[in-house]
Amino acid sequence: MATNPKVCHYLDIPLQHADGSVLKAMHRPGNRETFEALIRKIRARIPDVVIRTTVMTGFPGETEEEFENLAEFVKEMQFDNLGCFAFSPEEGTVAADMEDQLEEDVKVHRQDLIMQLQHDIVLQNNKKFLGKTLKVLVDAYNTYDDTYIGRFYGQVPDIDGTVLFTSLRELEPGDFVDVTILGFDEYDLTGKAL
Repeated sequence: MATNPKVCHYLDIPLQHADGSVLKAMHRPGNRETFEALIRKIRARIPDVVIRTTVMTGFPGETEEEFENLAEFVKEMQFDNLGCFAFSPEEGTVAADMEDQLEEDVKVHRQDLIMQLQHDIVLQNNKKFLGKTLKVLVDAYNTYDDTYIGRFYGQVPDIDGTVLFTSLRELEPGDFVDVTILGFDEYDLTGKAL
């Protein structure tokens, strides 16, 4: 992946949690230390990699300390993109019948805390794109404000942010265009086509 120009430097690694006890209860391998080592190794090998993950709050039995471990992990790893979901018991699953189910408001509050943390991380990370030129795939044209909507390699459709940009020449969906990033609005980058 590091040396093949045909492969995007984007990884989606759904880690689910960072605390070893919670992961063990989920029957998932790993812990915070192994995940941190993995992320650092990937970033050392592929410096421009974009990493997305998915985590869950409120798994049955998750303690405040285990949640704090997850929050510290998210803060330290500075994921480019992250989705967080509150545990929802699905009928017929082992987890739905586990003891120590958390109250819905606790699960959702923890989810909100992680997403606020990630929001702050994304705003900080977006600053690194200012002034850079990215190769963008055109998705659509917005006639309302005369802008194009596209994505660079680090943005998955319908999940991550987009690149909103203007262009002096007419573009079609599927075109690639170089866009200089001039700003950002929350999760979306803004710019101008060269």
